[in-house]
Amino acid sequence: MKRIASLVLALALCAGLAVPALAAEFSDVPAGHAFYGGISYCAENGIVGGYSDGTFRPGRTVTRSNFSVMLSRAFFADEVKKYDTDAYKAVWFGPNTKALSMAGVLRNTSFQYGFGDASIMDQTISRYDMAQLMTNIMTKQGFAAGEAEKAAAVSRITDYSSIPSQYRDAVANVYALGIIGGYSDGTFGGTVTMNRGQAAVVIYRMMQYSGNSGTEVPAPIPEAPAAPTPSEPNASSTPSQTASTLADGSAITESNVQTLLNELRAKYPDGSLYATVGTKIYTNIYSPVSGASYGIQCGGWAALASDYIFGKTTPVRTHKNFNQVRIGDVFYTKEHKMVIVGTQKCSICGTTGYAVCDSGSSYKVAWNYTATLCPNCDANCGTNPTFITRYPTDSTVPYLQISEATGSSGSNSNNSGSTGSSSTTPSTAPSTTPSTGRTCDLCGNSSTNWFWSADRSKHICSSCYATPSGKAFVA
Repeated sequence: MKRIASLVLALALCAGLAVPALAAEFSDVPAGHAFYGGISYCAENGIVGGYSDGTFRPGRTVTRSNFSVMLSRAFFADEVKKYDTDAYKAVWFGPNTKALSMAGVLRNTSFQYGFGDASIMDQTISRYDMAQLMTNIMTKQGFAAGEAEKAAAVSRITDYSSIPSQYRDAVANVYALGIIGGYSDGTFGGTVTMNRGQAAVVIYRMMQYSGNSGTEVPAPIPEAPAAPTPSEPNASSTPSQTASTLADGSAITESNVQTLLNELRAKYPDGSLYATVGTKIYTNIYSPVSGASYGIQCGGWAALASDYIFGKTTPVRTHKNFNQVRIGDVFYTKEHKMVIVGTQKCSICGTTGYAVCDSGSSYKVAWNYTATLCPNCDANCGTNPTFITRYPTDSTVPYLQISEATGSSGSNSNNSGSTGSSSTTPSTAPSTTPSTGRTCDLCGNSSTNWFWSADRSKHICSSCYATPSGKAFVA
């Protein structure tokens, strides 16, 4: 176990942000907590970690990537080091899931062929897949339950006949050993997801059976009460539908949304790949605006970020009010999708607009984005500009404060526009009245009609744009 602890202390990550700690140091895991023993053991041995604010967040749901990382630290630490190369670190969990795949641990799981894809691995993990992962390890290392023990377990699982055939042996194994128990009605509830505290406990139990810890097998710790599997929301969900918490179970507050955005930034730093190029990120956030069930490129990143913060099943609302935007909302047009991450001064007109995070065809995440979504310059930056929000209608989270629009207006859809002063406040996408124009950065003349350069740093008049060199500069 010392080698596991030393490796993971160096990595200092559990879910992309974890920092090593003992359970006694977690402010939200007191000694009397139901999962204290499991969390304490796993934290001490570097299998799990906490967050920079001193919490463990035991109630936060566990993703496939989270649980795979925990298991790889506990049982395949040396193999993880072997795959700790740039080729596998395009996604933060890459070396861990590659190690599990090469060891045959992902066999029979629902993600055995998608272990390098963030859009697949960042989904919550079911109890079925947990059982399968753990059974594959136990079988490989020779400490799985015997046939008689599994047969006795089957007789006690009241929903065994409804368990998919691929998972039946795994469920019987973990149930027989008391690693993942059933519910009070005798069911296993394989489609239900578990939280971080429960994940630590089941790994704790498994470590005892492996013989690596030198301690006795602990008495079974009760699982949380079974909950119905959440259903996908109707695409035309009404504003009266609300979500009471964020994806990690925390309250919907500005600071908690910011915390999750910070987590995303740590998991997907500026310039990193958020998924394999070409991946479709399945989501429900685009249903109200396009009917699509997935996003790619910029839309894939915006969907991933929104689902990470608010949860995949949280209802979606849309509006076109530039003044009613909150951190974590998504700006949607046919041409581009962006995540609102704060406010910043527009480098074009000087007013305060929205800071954004986005991606593109390269699937690389751009956090250090200098362009601002400005109600004056970029309100009409594509077809049918719309804000997508997942905040409840009665949310107390304040809107981001931006300046009223004055100055130039442009279009990201064709890089063109006209200059003038807004005739309205930014409560709606402003219309503009052409006036004296801007000075062209190529010829020095002013022009009412103009074009942006590709990086939106320079203004080009229509005369210059009509030349081949002008078109090349803008493209």
